[in-house]
Parts: sequence; C-alpha cells; structure tokens
Amino acid sequence: MKKTFWLSLFCMFLGSTVQAQDEGVFWQISGNGLSRPSYLFGTIHLICEEEFHLGTQVEEKLMESKVLVLEVDLDDPSLALSMLSKMHNAGGEKITDFLTDEEYERTRGLLMERTGMDIGMLKSMRPFMLMSLIYPNLLECETKSYENELMRIAKFNQMEIKGLESVHDQLSVFDQIPLEDQYRSFFEYAGNLEKGKEEFKQLIEAYNDEDIGQLVQMVADSPEYRDYQDILLDNRNRNWIDPMGELMKKGPVFFAVGAGHLGGEFGLIQLLKYEGYKVTRLKND
Repeated sequence: MKKTFWLSLFCMFLGSTVQAQDEGVFWQISGNGLSRPSYLFGTIHLICEEEFHLGTQVEEKLMESKVLVLEVDLDDPSLALSMLSKMHNAGGEKITDFLTDEEYERTRGLLMERTGMDIGMLKSMRPFMLMSLIYPNLLECETKSYENELMRIAKFNQMEIKGLESVHDQLSVFDQIPLEDQYRSFFEYAGNLEKGKEEFKQLIEAYNDEDIGQLVQMVADSPEYRDYQDILLDNRNRNWIDPMGELMKKGPVFFAVGAGHLGGEFGLIQLLKYEGYKVTRLKND
C-alpha cells in the first residue's frame, strides 16, 4: 500500500534517500559570511498533545531571531481563499472517473462508517483534499501543531512571519502527478485506515527519537513514492536554498519546515553544507 506517499502529502515531513545526517531535528546555521547564526527546526505538522515537545532552547533561539519562516506563511489572511481555489480538479475530473463503481461504493461506505464523511458530495475534490479530510482519523487524541505553537510565540514577540513558498507553489506540485495515481493511492489508503494508524504511529516514534534517517528510509523503501520524490521534496528543497540564504543575510532567521526536508543527499542540511554553511546540531530540550 502506498503508505508513505499519502502521509508525505499531508505531513510533508519525510525526505529523500538516506545519505548524510541521520539524527537531529534542530540545527544552527552559521559561517559563509553570516554575521549571526540562524536556525533550522524540523516539525511534524500534527501530533498528539501528550507527545508534543518544544524544548526551551528552541523557544530561546526563536525569540533571538528576527523572523519566523515556515514552508508557507500560515499567518497570511489570503491563505484560506487560496486553499478554497485549489479544492477541486481544474478540469472537472471526478473520483468516479478513476475508480470502478465497486471501488467507489466501497470507499464511500468505509468513509461514511469511519468518518461520517460522504464523498458523494465531493466527487470533484482533489485527492489530497479528500485525504486531508480523513487524516485526523489517524490520530485518536487531542492534537497539537508545532507550526501553530511557533507562530503563537512569534506573534507574542511581535516577530514577522514569512513562507518559503506560496500556497499556489506548494499545491501545484500535485499537478505534476497523474490524477489516476493520486486517486488510486487514496482508495488504497482509505480502505485500510487501521494499517495507516499503525504506520503513522511508527513515524511519530521516529520523529520523537529525532531519527530523521529512519523517517527518510520509510520513504526510500516505497517504490511508489520514489517515483515522485523529486517533485514532492527534492526540487522544493533546492528551490528553498537561495531564499534561505537571502533571508539569513538580513539577520538571524528561525526556519521551521517538515522534518523530512532535513535529511538525505538532497535534504536541507546537506544542501546548506554544499553552499558553504556550517550546520551544527542543537538539542531540542
């Protein structure tokens, strides 16, 4: 089952093949002409509240920075409107165009039973949006978001909040993946949410252990995901390096992105080193 494919679309915290750094979610960036260091923190976008941990040093370094930079500026007032404009397939394609009648009815029944959601009213909704609706079922707990907590601290300290890419840029990556593959993955995932829960539990454990090598390996083991790894992760990491450099020249920056963007040959840690920066692990405590 295409387990890591769908988790990556909505968690966005996995990475590329395992080379370079294996452990650590919090890093200091220095050298290469920077007058003061900046910081890189790997997040997981949704986690049970009892497992949430934001270390004192993370908070201190955030407050020492001039700006908080996320993947997307979640504080942008136009964010909701941008998301709404991307909810449905641009060409009017429907889920029933890609699943057999039997597969569609099975999926519809399972989701009605498990989530109370009737996809009969959402046939033209894009696959990643459908998946986002059932995603909370993977966590049977009160949840918390690292991004929301970081933004709360930043706003309290009157810090500027920015994004490395626009909502349009982030969601447009799915335009490069065949709809048939996306709907097929949705069908397989929705058909076995119990397995999805167990897999997500393993990902949470790896994150709490700061084992980004293990997170990345979960992706590398999936041949289905490997076909789109460059689109979903590697290319985005490369696109972020120059903007990160420009921001860091202006003063200390606190970057917070999905933890899987950190590791691997084309992860941010290695790409920053290629650019001549010194990247040093800090403890999330």
